[in-house]
Amino acid sequence: MNTRDQILASAWNLFTERGFEDVSVRDVTSDAGVNLASVNYHFGSKDGLIQEVVKQVLNPMNAARMESLKTLIEQTGSIDNVSLRQVVECYVRPMAFPEEHGGNHDILAMLAARYLIKRNYDIPLSVNQHFADVFQNFVIVIATKVPHMEKDAILRALMFTVGAALHYQSFAEIAQKIKGEEPALDREESFNSLIDFVLPGFER
Repeated sequence: MNTRDQILASAWNLFTERGFEDVSVRDVTSDAGVNLASVNYHFGSKDGLIQEVVKQVLNPMNAARMESLKTLIEQTGSIDNVSLRQVVECYVRPMAFPEEHGGNHDILAMLAARYLIKRNYDIPLSVNQHFADVFQNFVIVIATKVPHMEKDAILRALMFTVGAALHYQSFAEIAQKIKGEEPALDREESFNSLIDFVLPGFER
């Protein structure tokens, strides 16, 4: 593993365990076994390092969305044979099960929290491009299922879906603990319940 990859691997692990704000550049370089100058050389700053981690979190998720949609259409033979539920599942599943494409829940939740706190935080260009492709393709396919909906309304529904998914993933276990229950969620069942909840937003 080269120095750049060592730094990224350590940053990923530390950010996952402790969050973006509580991890210093020195923490990362100490864990990676490299000198401080290495971060500046490869990433420019801590923000540059975070930006690279953002790419590692979000780009694979969006690539998985696109691949799932493509595979679904190929397997069914035509967009006409795809159900609205299946399309929404392709959009949500990579976020609900990030480990299926190399991610994890914790760092995705921390990343979402960071963007909520720092509303003017710049999203890397490649991430923006991936999101643009995802939204364009999913809106086009969903529009064939709900032709009465304007494309802007479909896009809003997709964003509301993201909000519901992230909120549930972040607080479901906390809610169970408050009720005095052990947090033993059936993730597949929760995923299906989430789809049941958001689907009417595309069908109204």
